[in-house]
Amino acid sequence: MWTVKIRIKSNRIVYSIVVVALWWALFLAANIRAEAYSFSNSLVQAALAETRGDVATAAKFFTEAEQQEFTNAVNLCMLTRRYCDLTYVTNSPAWHKELLGRALACALLAVKADTNNATAHACVAVCYAKSCADADIKTKLTYSRRFKSEAEQAIALDPTQDVAYYLLGRWHYGVANLGLVSWAFVKVVYGGMPKASNAEAIANFKKAIALAPDRIMHHAGLAMVYEATGEKKLEIAELEKCCALKPAGHEDAEAQREAEKKLAELRQ
Repeated sequence: MWTVKIRIKSNRIVYSIVVVALWWALFLAANIRAEAYSFSNSLVQAALAETRGDVATAAKFFTEAEQQEFTNAVNLCMLTRRYCDLTYVTNSPAWHKELLGRALACALLAVKADTNNATAHACVAVCYAKSCADADIKTKLTYSRRFKSEAEQAIALDPTQDVAYYLLGRWHYGVANLGLVSWAFVKVVYGGMPKASNAEAIANFKKAIALAPDRIMHHAGLAMVYEATGEKKLEIAELEKCCALKPAGHEDAEAQREAEKKLAELRQ
């Protein structure tokens, strides 16, 4: 009888140990799974895919991260930038358009998560500005109106948003130097003639430079307007600054390459 009781007690102990072990295994598995799909881990996996030139896999991980952080404006702004950076990895027009679309959707989600986040509005402005490049003239003007509005909202919330001033400089330059054919669409998109000038473009680019003097794209923007106004010496001075500075990202690197090319042409 004692032997039976001991065996029963022993079996219960073994059973309890097994149950506890199973619960711990499930707990660890759940944590491992959660970690596998964590925001930071998704970014790491995306970065690894990006270095391999695997745009589809990188975009997949960014999308996973976006779904996890759909109420976090700060992280959504970070993802918007990462989507935009990924456009520099691919030569596919289809993927380029797809990534810009995802970036814009992510930026709009950031604004929805926090309407008072200046960076979120600046991200939306950047995405609309980038989308202008491959659009037809009417769509380009529609996007230009939107990125101007978002840039102004970003500045209203935070006057230190240098990229927003840069975009306003781009807007004034673009509208002020439109071809005659494009003005027909301006009246449709804007409902009239918008007030734009090279003088305002210069003022906004200078504000961007004052806030972030080492950003090459700001100096490149100013050089672009000086070219339009025929101020060659000032244009060259800005192009030389572009060549002397260290790129802070893909946009700066691209602006520097264009500046070097332009400077070489001017010096011939």
